[in-house]
Amino acid sequence: MALRTDKWNARYVTTAGLLVSCGLVLHYAESLIPVFQVLPGGKLGLANVVTLLAFSWYGAGFALLVGLLRCLLSSLFSGALTMMFYSGAGTILSIVAMACLKKLFPSKISTVGRSMLGAFFFNAGQTAVCALVLENVYIFSYLPVLTILAATCGLLTGIAAKQIESLILSPRRQ
Repeated sequence: MALRTDKWNARYVTTAGLLVSCGLVLHYAESLIPVFQVLPGGKLGLANVVTLLAFSWYGAGFALLVGLLRCLLSSLFSGALTMMFYSGAGTILSIVAMACLKKLFPSKISTVGRSMLGAFFFNAGQTAVCALVLENVYIFSYLPVLTILAATCGLLTGIAAKQIESLILSPRRQ
């Protein structure tokens, strides 16, 4: 598949850079808040607001680019390179799930619904990588706890993304 360079205009590249930068800042800021880190794997996922905005504005491919760049850079900056595999798998799985949901129900699912679904599949992707690394399928028994956490955090990040969407006009419509 050839890379389409006709859509790589200055606005597209600048928007990608700004969203990745905002995602990195939110990722770092979230690491300073210990509230959601009580459970292993428990995070609010503030940086996922950026991925949701990328998905809403430019679609799944753009969101995948922004999400994977953010995962790569945040793992490099934190020095935890193995984190890249966990968060990368979660990002890929969540964006694929959101894209499938959008294709099946184009006008029936809101940003908040996509966020909650994406949070679940993000946790499922991370759990799958953990099961492969540990060579232990019993790690999936922790998925129900992560599902409750995903519903709560996905709801909160979805509401935040929806509020930002209502405040900022889509870059495509400017």
